[in-house]
Amino acid sequence: MRPFIVTAIIATAAGAVFEAIGMFLPWLLGPMFALLLVNQFTKLPLYWPKILRTAGLVMLGVQIGSSFTRAAVLLMVVDLPYMAFMTVSVVALSIGLGLLFKRMVNESLATSLIGSIPGGLAQMVVIAEEIPSANITVVTMMQTIRIFMVVTIVPFLTIFLNGRGVGELEQRIFSFSPMLFLLAFIIGLALYAGMKRIGFPAAELLAPILAMAVLQTVSGDVLIDMPYWLIAIAQVFIGANLGLQMEGIGDKLTFRLGAAIVLNNVLLISFTVLIAFILAKWLPEYIFLDFFLSAAPGGIAEMAITALAVGGDVALITGFQLFRLFFILLVASPIVAFVVKKLDAKTEY
Repeated sequence: MRPFIVTAIIATAAGAVFEAIGMFLPWLLGPMFALLLVNQFTKLPLYWPKILRTAGLVMLGVQIGSSFTRAAVLLMVVDLPYMAFMTVSVVALSIGLGLLFKRMVNESLATSLIGSIPGGLAQMVVIAEEIPSANITVVTMMQTIRIFMVVTIVPFLTIFLNGRGVGELEQRIFSFSPMLFLLAFIIGLALYAGMKRIGFPAAELLAPILAMAVLQTVSGDVLIDMPYWLIAIAQVFIGANLGLQMEGIGDKLTFRLGAAIVLNNVLLISFTVLIAFILAKWLPEYIFLDFFLSAAPGGIAEMAITALAVGGDVALITGFQLFRLFFILLVASPIVAFVVKKLDAKTEY
């Protein structure tokens, strides 16, 4: 209990300080940076229960799901070709960067490819565990550092981009219906149970998003509008977990490995800028910010939080991110794992 209380005080205080000085995404980045530094440079015992991270993801999932109006979902169907173009481009470059990483640090092909594909830390580590030639420690470092870089670099870059003002955002009329919300809760629980049964990742976030999106599309109503303070609590829950998740990274990194990982991610983030620029020119009715956050190789939760803060189209950005997540987990990663296992078998690894 004492480590948890200390962790909660540090996380909340850091968020409040970042908020007071006008820092971007204060309630997410404040706890993350503070706990990362305390964990790295002190012996102070820290603890953050998984249930709070889960609660934060569920609250954020409900908020993201409430952005999916009927019009937004219909627009996503029209955007499917652009989602496919962006996703295939980012995944193809990730594989190319994986091959470059292999040459730079002389790691195995499995380690380099799985570590470079932006499919999420937990998911990529699980895939790496199934391949004997994969170095799980390096895969974990590559995915963790990428998340850290995206969560810190991408939000700060959006400060220089033009988002939408309050008047430009779609006006949503909040209409609470107890029966519909109860139905959304039941559907969300069923989706969560099904995802957990098949081992699908990020069920805590995806289940409420999909449940809210389905009910709001069918009913045409916006079922809930969460206040800022509740979204801030969700960000603290997620930010504290991120900060502690990066434990001991500095102790395991060599200079050469660290430089290769940083270069890999800088090139990937730069490429997402290019892809966003191409799509913004191709589709002038959209803004560059939406495509940049859609292409950024970060998590759905982190990019949605950024979109909420800078006036991005949350439904559009989440739709693109969801499409990439499903493509990576259901298509790209299984293919990469199959090819790598075949190559390992030929070399008798």
